[in-house]
Amino acid sequence: MTEAVAENAAENVEAQGTRRPSSAFENEMDEWDNSLERQQVRSRSMLQKQSSLKLSRASTGKLSRASTARLTTSKSWGRASTLGWLGQDDDTTSGILADFVKRERSKAKNPEATSQQYLERVLTRSKALQGKGMKKVMGVLQYEQLYAMMMASVVQECKDRGLFARTPANSFKQQCKTIHQLKRLTLTLSTAVLNWHFTFRLLNSPVRPPLEPKVEKLTRLSEFWSEGLWIRNDLRLLEGARDVSDERPRYDLCFDLQHQGRWGVRKRAGTLTHQQHEKAKLLTAGGRPEDGAGDGRFPPKELEPIATAQLLAPARRGRKLYLDKCREKQVIPSPLLFMTGHTHDLKANGQLFTDAELLAAMTLLRDDFAVHELDLAENGLLTDRSLVPLLEKLSLEAVCAELQRLSLAGCRQMGRSGIFAVIQLTAQAPKLRALNLTNIHFSTHGLLPLCQAIGSHKSLRDVSLAGTGLGNNSLTLRCLASLFKNNFLRKLDLSWNRFNHEEFAEMGRIISGSLEELKVDYCAAYVVGRDSPVAELLEGLGSNTYLKKLSLIANRVDFRTALVIEDVLDMHPALKDIDMTDNPLGALGMRSLLRLLSRAQNALKHFRSDGCYQGITAMMEEGQGCQVYSFTNPGSRYVLDLSRPYHRSLLRILYKTAERYKLTLDKAFELIEADPPYQHASKQKGIWQVPSAGRVVFNFSVEAQIQASLSGVDDDDYLGFLDTHFELTRFKADRKKIPALFAKWLELLGREEDQHVYLAALAKDFNMSLPYLSYLCSSAPGSVRHTMMTMFPTVPSDTQSRYLAMLCFPRLSDFYVCYGAMEALLLFNAQNATGHYKLDLGNSCEFAVAQRLILLDRWEAVVNKRRARCDVSASANRSQLRNETHQGRDLLLRVKSVAEWSLPEYDIFELDYVSSYRPPAKAQALSDELWESLMVTMYNCKDTRPEDKIKALRSISHLIFIKCMHMRQMVGYFQEAEHREEAFVTFFNRVIDMHNAKQFTVRFDSEEELIRLRSRLGYVTFFPFLQPENAKFVLNLKYNDQRMCASILVDLALHEKYGNIREYTLINEEGNADPMTMGVPRSWADFAKAPTTGTFKCRYVCAPEDRQVDYRKKLAQSYGFINSIFSEADVAWWTGLNEVGSDVLDLLEFFISRYNNVNEAFHHIDGGVKEGEGGNTTSNGELTLREFEAGLRDIGCHKFKGANEKERIGAVFRYLDPGGEGNVSLQEWQILGQLWKEFVLSIQEFVQFLFFAFGDELEFAWDELDDDGSGELSEDEWFSAVKRIGYFGPARVVFALLDGSDDGNISWDEFQELEKYRPKKKEQQG
Repeated sequence: MTEAVAENAAENVEAQGTRRPSSAFENEMDEWDNSLERQQVRSRSMLQKQSSLKLSRASTGKLSRASTARLTTSKSWGRASTLGWLGQDDDTTSGILADFVKRERSKAKNPEATSQQYLERVLTRSKALQGKGMKKVMGVLQYEQLYAMMMASVVQECKDRGLFARTPANSFKQQCKTIHQLKRLTLTLSTAVLNWHFTFRLLNSPVRPPLEPKVEKLTRLSEFWSEGLWIRNDLRLLEGARDVSDERPRYDLCFDLQHQGRWGVRKRAGTLTHQQHEKAKLLTAGGRPEDGAGDGRFPPKELEPIATAQLLAPARRGRKLYLDKCREKQVIPSPLLFMTGHTHDLKANGQLFTDAELLAAMTLLRDDFAVHELDLAENGLLTDRSLVPLLEKLSLEAVCAELQRLSLAGCRQMGRSGIFAVIQLTAQAPKLRALNLTNIHFSTHGLLPLCQAIGSHKSLRDVSLAGTGLGNNSLTLRCLASLFKNNFLRKLDLSWNRFNHEEFAEMGRIISGSLEELKVDYCAAYVVGRDSPVAELLEGLGSNTYLKKLSLIANRVDFRTALVIEDVLDMHPALKDIDMTDNPLGALGMRSLLRLLSRAQNALKHFRSDGCYQGITAMMEEGQGCQVYSFTNPGSRYVLDLSRPYHRSLLRILYKTAERYKLTLDKAFELIEADPPYQHASKQKGIWQVPSAGRVVFNFSVEAQIQASLSGVDDDDYLGFLDTHFELTRFKADRKKIPALFAKWLELLGREEDQHVYLAALAKDFNMSLPYLSYLCSSAPGSVRHTMMTMFPTVPSDTQSRYLAMLCFPRLSDFYVCYGAMEALLLFNAQNATGHYKLDLGNSCEFAVAQRLILLDRWEAVVNKRRARCDVSASANRSQLRNETHQGRDLLLRVKSVAEWSLPEYDIFELDYVSSYRPPAKAQALSDELWESLMVTMYNCKDTRPEDKIKALRSISHLIFIKCMHMRQMVGYFQEAEHREEAFVTFFNRVIDMHNAKQFTVRFDSEEELIRLRSRLGYVTFFPFLQPENAKFVLNLKYNDQRMCASILVDLALHEKYGNIREYTLINEEGNADPMTMGVPRSWADFAKAPTTGTFKCRYVCAPEDRQVDYRKKLAQSYGFINSIFSEADVAWWTGLNEVGSDVLDLLEFFISRYNNVNEAFHHIDGGVKEGEGGNTTSNGELTLREFEAGLRDIGCHKFKGANEKERIGAVFRYLDPGGEGNVSLQEWQILGQLWKEFVLSIQEFVQFLFFAFGDELEFAWDELDDDGSGELSEDEWFSAVKRIGYFGPARVVFALLDGSDDGNISWDEFQELEKYRPKKKEQQG
């Protein structure tokens, strides 16, 4: 069978072996993708539109449209309705971990009373987690329980309002069908992969020569050693010995089906007698001996001895001469097939012949003896003494006429004469097809004639010049040109030679069009500061269409060269196998090769990657010397040196990316700098012809096309945007290549490091389906944990898919050990992403969160630009990210915007994300009853950690809107500032009445907390547009948003009263204060004219009569993006207790204890001053300082009695007179009314908290507070007791109210004063 026929047969076997399973798998996948459940997940936008229509009909904006769609799609999957019914008990709450626990409890013989008790016992026994780790896992279960209870309440209210339809019964049937379909598809995929893997290994196993049968070999050796001249025991020559071995040939009895099913005789194949009998035509067509007598007997009685002797005479003579020569040379004969006369092929591979042994064997070569093959490989003892005569003998026309294979590999002692003899033989052998000169070092001047002889030979098909010294000399280019001139070569091995960049580049340009297999192992010369030179060769393969196998073992192929491979072989029609063994690919290089393997446009079926787990496994940054391509997020700033093959391939791939997105080059590329001037490349024969020199800097972006593709996605549908974006941008492996892709995974079983690199390569760019993940886990049970932690980000983000993905964990312990690494992605809420993030980019799930945040940032930037919103970012780059750092360094010191940053895969990325989403104009908040129920639920979960409570709140935050009073109530539940701030930030953009934001900002007593909140949320976002009174500002003018705040303050002061800006100062960069004697420049009202350096400090005050509410509202809409519709009457004017001094509070406490409201106190004080008496006269609606002093004396207020009484009263008066006119009007007096409201509200909140915690009787609360039973509480005891019971509000206010006797203690009688603030019971509806 010829090579071509054998290859075609192999391809047919491969096609037949993989056709049926692959077809079945593709049909199963089509059924999975086209199922109703998957269509609902993909068509999220359609659901959103339906939900938004329902919301508009309901005239409520309580839930965003995207959130409604999300719940509509997945509300039944978050609870125990899927598989949670297994082992169902009285614990009705559900979640991923909770359902795991329930399933495990159902198998236990003596299950504990509750899930928490069972989980605690399992954790204690396993000892896998200790201390904080165990508490964290228990916290996960508590979080899921709290989340389930909160979600149940929210969903129930939504159903009551008609927003959600009841879950139909057939949905449970569909869910069971989906699970069954997933398992069946996993098995189908496993079958297809195993079949493909077996077929590939079968067809690509190394071809070994058929072994000589044992009986036949024994017969041949017996014939050789019994030649009559030797005795095998002592090898002594015998006189007069008679050879009788061939007098009667031996035959085997056989049943011949081809000849009428008759029994016949067949000579043992391969024996000398059989060959001679066949040549002499003494056998019949059936292999039987000639029956001359015709009596039907076999074997015949005898054969003519003389005929046999004549036939065997040449071999006998050759053997005799050989044996005589061995005796002469005193060497032991070698019973090789050639020596015994059974073949014309001298195969002595690895026999370690000496010169004497080879010279003895030459006696078998007659002048008319045509040698078919000469294989002296690995005979390192041979020298020119024997090789030259042998090669000269073979060069005779008759001897080399049939020579087809010549192998001298490893004959390292061959000298100059032998080299030229090889060259002569190569030129003389007309039918030579294979030449192997591996590890024979040729001189520089010997290589050129050799290459010329090979290049002009028309029969050579397989040439190996590995380790011959080719390369890195002055004649290398000429040698390569001569070598590749041969258009008949099929296989070429140039391994273990050293080639530089220029030589590899030349090889790529002149590579033969007929070459099918090329090996260049260990050939890449090392040049400091440059990439692997083999990339030059690879770049030249782009125009090659014949190469089928390529070997690049140990050529320093890293992710850069791998990208070149992906680029040039992307459409290769013939290449099927690449050997990348021992190259530092890392995850980035592996990613390029897996993408190449998964494309249908090429013929690649396999690549070897043994030992390729080392190398760069993370995306490096430009400052560290490279640019990295991301298939999912190719947009970035690129600085390319076009003299490097890697950068040229990177540019070509970007052209292909623009082509894939159907973008014109002008839209995709923003050219910044080029030397020399750059013109976009043209495409010839399917290849982008990029320049090979020059430097170019540009920004690449496909956002324009992505935005066009996202036209059906609502602006506030962030989850839908991410799903659609990943569907558009993530790499999708072709269905026909899936078996090959996962056969690679099967090949790596047992090699942990290689498996990790494989998974890391898939996780970042590939869009994986659930059956793929299920197969990865089931095929490698020992790697389930790492597989899930790495591949979980590739699972679709809907709740159904994630729940099913968790079924891949075979045991409960696998889940809770992996949960910590997966938590960031599991809890990520794309619909309300506002919050603080500290992400380890080396963790696949946390990298996925960072990737999603960056994508959301760009999406919101597009939306804001489309809506013509102001840029309120810190760096004037329209980014929603703030305070971003990587490796502890400010990210914006390296790039202008995160949009220009290629997200690396290492170290810590920390940031604050602030969404520009705002509640719609008609949004409605949760009912007060439901919000209070949620808070009570959260309070009653006393064993739950505060951080787990925040996680639960964050998980439901996208479903609800709240009011300012709800926010105020929530922050009072957290003791630690970090927890309070996190809860505040989470719900900041969910508040519908932001015009009353001061109601909750006053709950932050510390100015440091407010500064941190401004820094996290943004100075403009957190700006008190409607109530800026008494707000203090410290603004660093180098930042865009803080400079904008300064401009807004000046602009507002110009519209209200310019003197409203108080206590202002400007500190320049050197730290020197500018007194600003001329006041704050009015030009700052124009943002463009505001200074860009220095720190500006001030405080804003405003008298009620100077307020311009309409202008404040305009500012809130322009800069704060507030959509709510409100009037001045809707604004609850407020003042915080921490905004005023202690004297003002003392006065307020005095008024509260004696008057019903501040107006009553004002009228008692208001009046003229009697001359000489100091008393009050009739009221005139205003208070002067003298009237104020006299009025306080008249009403018996002695709070300020002392040496500095007048100064203290004057300070209070100035506070009440913010306009500075010298009198206090009744309108200005309302500042005390605002304080009064805050004071009373603080007390009411405290009383409400007591009722939540201890019931309706204050006596129970007093018993808990007065734990020592003394009957009194001092101020220190009060603060300690309040903190102990879990209240974190303004306790000082309550103490001041209750301490009516001013003795510094609170008694039970005084405590009962709180009965006045008992909340009124709401009328129950019938």
